[in-house]
Amino acid sequence: MPIVPGTAFGGATDPSSIQATDGLRIIPSVQVSERYDSNVFFASKSQLQGTAPGDFITTVAPQVRGLYTDHDKLVKVNASVGVVGSYYANNTGLNYVGANAGVGLDMSDLISLWRPGARWTVSDTYFYSPQPPAFLLGNQSGEQINPLLTGFQAARTNTSANSVNTQLELPLYRTVKLTGSYTHSFIRYGATQVPQASTSQVSQAATLISQDTQGYTAGLLVQASVQDSITVDLMSSDFDQGRLGDFSTRGGALGWAHRFSSAVSFNATGGVQEISGQSNGVRFPSTIAPFGRLAILWKDPTTSIALLYQSSIAPSLAFRSAPMLSHSVSFSLTQNTPIRDLAGLLGVNYGVANQFGSSSGGALSWTTVGGMGGLVYRVTQKMFLTLAYSYQNVDNVFGGTHFAYDKHVVQLNLTQAFY
Repeated sequence: MPIVPGTAFGGATDPSSIQATDGLRIIPSVQVSERYDSNVFFASKSQLQGTAPGDFITTVAPQVRGLYTDHDKLVKVNASVGVVGSYYANNTGLNYVGANAGVGLDMSDLISLWRPGARWTVSDTYFYSPQPPAFLLGNQSGEQINPLLTGFQAARTNTSANSVNTQLELPLYRTVKLTGSYTHSFIRYGATQVPQASTSQVSQAATLISQDTQGYTAGLLVQASVQDSITVDLMSSDFDQGRLGDFSTRGGALGWAHRFSSAVSFNATGGVQEISGQSNGVRFPSTIAPFGRLAILWKDPTTSIALLYQSSIAPSLAFRSAPMLSHSVSFSLTQNTPIRDLAGLLGVNYGVANQFGSSSGGALSWTTVGGMGGLVYRVTQKMFLTLAYSYQNVDNVFGGTHFAYDKHVVQLNLTQAFY
């Protein structure tokens, strides 16, 4: 399920929330859902012989969100912590309790006391779950925060991931700013939960790579006009896959953002980067790869539309260490209906990646396609009801062997805040 803006109190600034102290508001909530999942193992039928992959799952997800602003309104904090507990009607051995947490700090007003117009934000997100996510769509600017989540879908495996990001803008002149960012992410995989993991095929399919990544950018932002801005960036990324290998990218990018109106905006970035590194102790030749990002956004009081495309170098997360050239496209729509407090939801995702470089040979690749549609109804200011259907098709390929499956999910959510 995607995050529906304002429905699960994930960023909603409801003025009637609990006023704990001066400047601190708390929004406790709980989401209860019932869903049918046609493939709870995220695995192909050949890997699940004698097992019924379809199941009914009851999930309870309490969350507490805190919104804080200091007395001088110089520092703003948006933090949340939640627990997810799921009960499986047939496959009771899959019952689990997961956790997630996040915090965002906006210290722009504080740093502006030193340098007027400066911006500084820091964020950190963490999750633990046996259901690794395939897509992370990014924020409304089309930027992807965690570079490890690019569309690859793993089988059901205990997974923990964390991503820290900070961004800084410092005005140099009236229309020129110095910009910089830093991201550090990790993902850790545990044992597979596919029942037939003793077979050679499943063991091979379940070989997931825990790893760390760091990324840096530094550049200039030029406000060319009221509607246009230009960015020039130098960027670097390092991917550490432990004993299996590591690789780095170094390059530059040129970006352009344009606002057509108060509702419609567009931004595009393109560049090239050099890839170098080693796999299993053997260095591979340096290669040059292109990358880019495109976002077309529409947001008004009744409609929110985002069309995003991204091409990038990402690490392989399964089978063997390798840089992958990935392409992902996503479309999302939130539309108010003529019925008061009822909105429609639509989302489509497509991701594909192939091993990149002179030794690729087409032996390692993945393709993930997904879509969802649904309705969300605001019953009261504190209660939301969501009904959604989603579909996912996955094909991971290694050494000429396909590990493919699809899954259908029908889900009913009830989210209630308590204050």
